[in-house]
Amino acid sequence: MSNPIASPDPHYQATGARAAIERASVPVLKRLALLPTWLPMVVIAALILGGAFLGGPLVEDGSVRMAGVLGLGLISLALLALFWLLYLSWPHLTAPLRLMRIAVLVLLLVIVLTQFVTR
Repeated sequence: MSNPIASPDPHYQATGARAAIERASVPVLKRLALLPTWLPMVVIAALILGGAFLGGPLVEDGSVRMAGVLGLGLISLALLALFWLLYLSWPHLTAPLRLMRIAVLVLLLVIVLTQFVTR
């Protein structure tokens, strides 16, 4: 099986913390590679939609809303997974691909702010 983190650039060499994170991520990435290609996307979409539908202010009338906490947790989990994948793929992406992936993360942050903080 080929290395899932191998760069098309033959001169790319990760060092330090990035190399450690890449090495630690290999087992998870290998398991992800065995899944159908559509499944991770559906899971991320379900986390985002579930979190958005459960959303609402975290605090209402001075008490914490459990639905808001659960919604924030689901969206945070999706955001964390997307950030992790962006971090791993960053050296291999072109500038337009980087911008598109950053736009997705910013959109998720806007969802979090509008759903859970303001109202």
